[in-house]
Amino acid sequence: MNNSTLCIGADIHLKDIVLRGVDKASGQEVLKRFSVTNNLPGARSAAATIAQTATDLGYTNLEIAWEATGLLWLPFYRFLASNPLLQPFAPKLVCFNPKLVAKFKDSIDLRGRKNDNLDAYDIAARLRFGELPLSYVPDDFWQGLRRLTRYRYRLSRALAREKMRFQSFAFLKYSDWKRVKPFSDLFGATSIALLTQLTAAELRALSQQQLADFIARTGRGRFHDPDATARAVQQALDSSYPIDPQLDEMVTFSLATLRDHIRFISRLMKRLDKQIARTIAPLPNPLITVPGLGPVITAGILAEIADISRFPEHKHLAQYFGLTWHNHSSGGSVSQNTRLTKMGNAYGRYYFILGANTLRMFNLEFKAYYWRKYQEVPKHQHKRALVLTARKLVRLVHALLTKNVPYVRPRTPTHLQEDISLQ
Repeated sequence: MNNSTLCIGADIHLKDIVLRGVDKASGQEVLKRFSVTNNLPGARSAAATIAQTATDLGYTNLEIAWEATGLLWLPFYRFLASNPLLQPFAPKLVCFNPKLVAKFKDSIDLRGRKNDNLDAYDIAARLRFGELPLSYVPDDFWQGLRRLTRYRYRLSRALAREKMRFQSFAFLKYSDWKRVKPFSDLFGATSIALLTQLTAAELRALSQQQLADFIARTGRGRFHDPDATARAVQQALDSSYPIDPQLDEMVTFSLATLRDHIRFISRLMKRLDKQIARTIAPLPNPLITVPGLGPVITAGILAEIADISRFPEHKHLAQYFGLTWHNHSSGGSVSQNTRLTKMGNAYGRYYFILGANTLRMFNLEFKAYYWRKYQEVPKHQHKRALVLTARKLVRLVHALLTKNVPYVRPRTPTHLQEDISLQ
């Protein structure tokens, strides 16, 4: 065969890898299903079998594809990319988003079958179909940094979930606590102490003076008027629904456990932030010159971008991170109420929005832009303005990384500074 291509589909699992091969031109299966263990000896065996088949059948090119499920594929990819047995066939390694393979299977088979014996063949068939995605796998430094920043993203989501759970349990104990708001921060030390150290019956048994003394002691003298705070706490207790003593005791214990878990996650995030900052410090980083971003946010953005040359324009960067909006049109009319696509890289989108939220408070340029967008609509003001500010940050990040120059803050007119100070 002259200039012929062998397409290999690999279905990668924790313990083994299932492979099948088809001819790209005819679609005929030329390499029957075989399985190897997902380790170094297994990868060597797979490479030897593929190379031997390609040689025996006279193939000149080789395409190997798999689904990007977790991290199970990454060591196998690293091995194939540098394996000398495959280099004579100019191997093209393709990492598929599982959705692309799933939609392809749905288009050719309406039964929705899921069979491990057929998955490798389906991947090879999708590879043969063409219209392949551009596969980019960053080097080991960026892979390591991604593990840090992506784990931090997971911890932040876990922290948010635990705080929401804490609030729901607190409502069950004192239903009017959040409305009366005796403390400005529900998760402040004194508020947490009252919710987790005392049951509702014990708290109601305290006199106003005892409660004020507890607040002053726990707050370490930071409360200007402990008596007024004590009266607000008693008001929240009086207007809350009554709770069964047994339920109260169990909810209080649950709140104390949640408190410990929240503190543990917070400590982990602080440790992780320090490690991220140490890791990113030696790297030339023009984004760190933007006041307000800091090493953690810039590391999260850089880890997902890795190579800015992949994105010719800032709109491509925005599409990659899902910071674009659906375009709905029918009969010549275009809808003005559109939703964020959210179809891109969720990790990078998180750090861009986190960065936008910081810049809207500490950067005059972004603060002015945020408030301008905030005042444009009557509802969803904060979310809309924040995402639009993140989109503006995408343009800045693309410019700084492409030109490799530090950030220079634009001059803000005096009247605009006065307007911002009033927000």
